[in-house]
Amino acid sequence: MPIVFGFSNHRKNCLERELSKFIKEAPQLGAKSIAVFGDFPLGRITPETPLDLLIIQQTNEHFHNRDEFWITHLRPTVHTRFFVYSPNEFSSISKNNYTFNVINKSMEIIFQDKDKVLK
Repeated sequence: MPIVFGFSNHRKNCLERELSKFIKEAPQLGAKSIAVFGDFPLGRITPETPLDLLIIQQTNEHFHNRDEFWITHLRPTVHTRFFVYSPNEFSSISKNNYTFNVINKSMEIIFQDKDKVLK
């Protein structure tokens, strides 16, 4: 059992390093707000825990293509899932949407510009 804890601690360190890198680079790439959600901010880390990131960005790109921009520019070294919404999309669907209500329970805002889209 101790070996599992070692792998989980190693994973936590890898996720923290990756998140720190993203915080530095993402604003320069057009992120208005970034939040991490899911198991990582809740401290439920296993060797397979991914980074789940909610990114608010002004974009006209089709929804299903938006994560590709972040993957190619940030080049994550750990499993990272990018959920990218424009400010207008986020404000219109986040209020009464079950998925966003679940995300909100574990969401930790890690960056916001002056517009403060995430609350």
